[in-house]
Amino acid sequence: MDESTTMAGRRGSGMKSVLAWLAILALLGVVVWLAAERNARSWHLVPDEGRLVVMRGMPLPAGRQAFETSDPVLAQAYAPLVAPPGKTLPPERSFEERALLDQALYEIVAGWAKDEIASGDPARLERGLGYLSRAERLPGLSAAQREDLAALRAESGFQEGLRLLGRAADELRDAAEKLRRAASSRSAHATDAGVLLRDVEPALEAATGALRAAGRIAKPPAPPPAAAQPTDSAR
Repeated sequence: MDESTTMAGRRGSGMKSVLAWLAILALLGVVVWLAAERNARSWHLVPDEGRLVVMRGMPLPAGRQAFETSDPVLAQAYAPLVAPPGKTLPPERSFEERALLDQALYEIVAGWAKDEIASGDPARLERGLGYLSRAERLPGLSAAQREDLAALRAESGFQEGLRLLGRAADELRDAAEKLRRAASSRSAHATDAGVLLRDVEPALEAATGALRAAGRIAKPPAPPPAAAQPTDSAR
């Protein structure tokens, strides 16, 4: 074998090595690109300092950051969540699609909202309405969740109506008391106050009656009495 043949063989072997390394590097590049793309599409719910934070994967093979957007609707939907007093945050979860994140978020806030709205407490009702407002802004809800959300809105409307009715009754009661004092005084508007009082008193009676009726409707039925156990003499 002459020297030229040997040199050609070496050049061919070196070229094959270069091509092999290029193929390996290209394959690694594809793997890194696919990993980065998959990570960028991932979503996460992460408990952090007493809040549940929505995070999104970075366009890198690994890493994530808190979700930020210029869209005000999405910004409100994905803002950090604070649980109601006495409730614990769920553990960390990851999702491959935003719709799955939305559906998981809905289950969390809807569960909190149901308890807060059903309490009848004004402050808790306000908090529950805030959770419902967040739920309405989630774009990826399932059809069943949208039906559930509509039912929750209807229930919250009943509780809101009770709250507003109670406020109206308080204001009518206050107005009636002031008109009553004015009507029995020497004020120049004593007669006018008496006329207004005759109109306000039926409205106050109607409001308080509606509140009493609503209280009976909203009150859960009492459990049936337990059946009496037979005594030894009756057996």
